[in-house]
Amino acid sequence: MAATSNTDLYAQSFLFPGAQSSFESGLSQTNTHGAAAVATNPANTIITKRIEAYGDISLLNVSYTYLRPSYAPATIAVTAPPVSFGASYKPKSNMAFGFFMSPRPSFSSQKLKSVPLTIGGSVVPVDIDQKSSTFYSALGAGFKVNKNTSIGISILEAAEDSQIIVRQEGSRDDADALFGMRNRGSFMQFLFGFRSVFKQKTTVAASWKTSVSKSYKGTQIVKGDEDNNIRKKDFAPTIISLGGEYRFGAPAVFSELRLERWAAGQSSYSSGLPGGASATALNNVLILVAGGRLKLDGSQSGSASFGLYPHNTGLGSTSTELDAGTGKSGVQFGNFDALDRMMFSAAYRKSGKKRDFTAGFNYITGSRVVPSNYPNAGRYTLSVFTIGAGGSFYF
Repeated sequence: MAATSNTDLYAQSFLFPGAQSSFESGLSQTNTHGAAAVATNPANTIITKRIEAYGDISLLNVSYTYLRPSYAPATIAVTAPPVSFGASYKPKSNMAFGFFMSPRPSFSSQKLKSVPLTIGGSVVPVDIDQKSSTFYSALGAGFKVNKNTSIGISILEAAEDSQIIVRQEGSRDDADALFGMRNRGSFMQFLFGFRSVFKQKTTVAASWKTSVSKSYKGTQIVKGDEDNNIRKKDFAPTIISLGGEYRFGAPAVFSELRLERWAAGQSSYSSGLPGGASATALNNVLILVAGGRLKLDGSQSGSASFGLYPHNTGLGSTSTELDAGTGKSGVQFGNFDALDRMMFSAAYRKSGKKRDFTAGFNYITGSRVVPSNYPNAGRYTLSVFTIGAGGSFYF
């Protein structure tokens, strides 16, 4: 059985910790500071005032379409205002602490109509009710090793609660639901960071985030039969990031490479439904972010950037192989990270003695075509537009 994945708007596809990363195409190593740095590169936490409070808000619009030949398009459309906040404290010049939080209660509630899913070897149009909430938090510290170099460590936690009910098209009776699932889990990762500045012109920074395999608790119902043994599994990969920035004076250029090691989680990522494949065709991903920044005067700057985000899921096994009970699942409806995406961003920043303000926008476009001999075949397209602002206030 090939089933929809939970619609996950907390994916790396759209949402990044803090305005600094959001509006520089996901750049995270050389441009973050203070509270937001705890969730990206904790070595940058040292770049803060004695006490700093941080907050941001964005307006996010997502449009995702699945078009299968001979069926009406299935669409996910979401407009939502994600927020995040945090604070940092610098008791000494060589030491700083911070926390960052991003609560998203019922952020991705959806009622989807006429989605053509591959179930038991057949294409079945279904209606899907889905809702999920996530509370993401980070706590960490940065330490100066010498005048130009700092290191840091953070603990990251994601608390997740999701529910999905899949019914035959046009049915509203829960007793006739094809399947339903409610699952909860809380998962932790560690993040280590490094930052060094050479001759006040070149900044090099790197971080390493540990992976985690996720097993959930909850209840699932398949055609009326209740089972409290949730078999759904998920995976968050090891992420190794390396970034650099070079300043020519007023202008500067920056770039970042990020390796996400998804392939290690192929057997730790499955729907948990009867008949579903026990593994997913996850593949490692190398992400590129690049752009430029221009200092407008002593307190203002602007930037423009782009990011290339390849798909993290292969095609998997053919329908014939999966029907025989072997192979790996591939692209599923609602799996945004399974698309190839390009991101464009622009940001404006103004710094002062008492505050630091960043505003900007980003636009993401993505697509993927799954051949006809694979489950959930068809064309997937994605567009995301985000506009917002964030600020730090110093005390």
